Amino acid sequence: MKVLVFIILVASAVAGQAPPRAAKVSAEDLRRLAGARWTGTLTYLDYGSGKKVSIPSNLTVTQAEGDESAWVFEYEYPEEPKANGRQTLKISDGGAVFDGEQVVERTGLDGGGFRLVTVKRGRDNEREALFRFTYTLERSTFTVKKEVRPEGAAEFFERNQYSWKR
Repeated sequence: MKVLVFIILVASAVAGQAPPRAAKVSAEDLRRLAGARWTGTLTYLDYGSGKKVSIPSNLTVTQAEGDESAWVFEYEYPEEPKANGRQTLKISDGGAVFDGEQVVERTGLDGGGFRLVTVKRGRDNEREALFRFTYTLERSTFTVKKEVRPEGAAEFFERNQYSWKR
């Protein structure tokens, strides 16, 4: 009888457990990026030479007018101003999707920062690929790393990384 009661208690405890929470990004996470301009570099893999190249880069983040789920990222390249650009990134699906990328991990870091990992399918160097993006905000640094795993490959390689400070 004791064994039966034990089994019922264990089964009830297991059945009552909530499923693991899905990773999500929030407007509050992105709000921490807004404000003063970030300055730093973009380092990318030049497919032509196979070498890594670094160029100066700046980033300014603002919330889009009237849309708490949309954020404007303005990229500046002081040595290549023709490459300057602006992108609106949107949080959707309750925070499970960021800029069309599926959020797979969100980890809080010391000092109130976070690490966000997302994935998205696309094309790189004219091949189907899986992209993995890692966004890391610490006290005064923000990095965005893009990794690529071409279809059929076992491993990701680093395509580029932004590293900014303020």
